[in-house]
Amino acid sequence: MAEASLSKLDDKGLFTIVKVENVERKVGKDTVTEVNIETEEEFDGIKKFYTSRKMIVAKFYENGKPTVLTHDIQKGKKYRVKTITQKFGNGKEDYDIAKS
Repeated sequence: MAEASLSKLDDKGLFTIVKVENVERKVGKDTVTEVNIETEEEFDGIKKFYTSRKMIVAKFYENGKPTVLTHDIQKGKKYRVKTITQKFGNGKEDYDIAKS
């Protein structure tokens, strides 16, 4: 099945996370931590998404260890969310997810 960046869901409304897993990959000399997310809904034929957005990764994995939220999802709990815009003190904005 095809997968896409989670950014594909920016401003798309609500979606339900049914599976999440931690992925570490090498980018040059650095290791980047990502999460792979599977949604209940299908968007343009895609249900699997990935992201390395730190705010989102931190919701699911802290220092490489699954959070309570991740354990709940792994046990079968569905997590209904929407994409939101967060503004930082330095004026920059980025997307995050929030429970809906």
